[in-house]
Amino acid sequence: MGCPLERSVAEELIVAYAARTLDPEQEAEFERHLETCTNCRELAVQQRALWSVLDEWRPLPVSADFDQRLAQSIASTSGSNWWRGLVSNWGWRPAIPVAAACAVLVFAFLLKDNDRLRAPAAESPGPLHIEQQVEHALDDMDLLRQIGVDVSNVKPGTSQKI
Repeated sequence: MGCPLERSVAEELIVAYAARTLDPEQEAEFERHLETCTNCRELAVQQRALWSVLDEWRPLPVSADFDQRLAQSIASTSGSNWWRGLVSNWGWRPAIPVAAACAVLVFAFLLKDNDRLRAPAAESPGPLHIEQQVEHALDDMDLLRQIGVDVSNVKPGTSQKI
């Protein structure tokens, strides 16, 4: 038998051996393996010790009036209001100033947007005068020269693709 620690069934096999739930053939095979494998032998000894402690463990007896006391405790807490826990704890107390600051900020942004909506729209500039049109055209030609486009043979009133 190969070492079960090298396979995925190691824990199940050792626990079943300690609980004495293996069939006789598997148990005999596993005991032969324990003679040669120290890791499995140590784990089996530890598991058997655990099972023996669990077998000896006895739970503490429950008092005769346990059910009655539990029912009284549940009845006394079921009538309380949820807000009493909040007030007595005061764990939410630091959140109040933060919430107030957020409310002020929201109100300020709303007022700011409202003022912008009320402001009259800026007047659109009227038609450009001839001097302004010439100035814009000259600026455009300077830009074209800067990027290397020859504008010396462009005739007025024609459009050329660059």
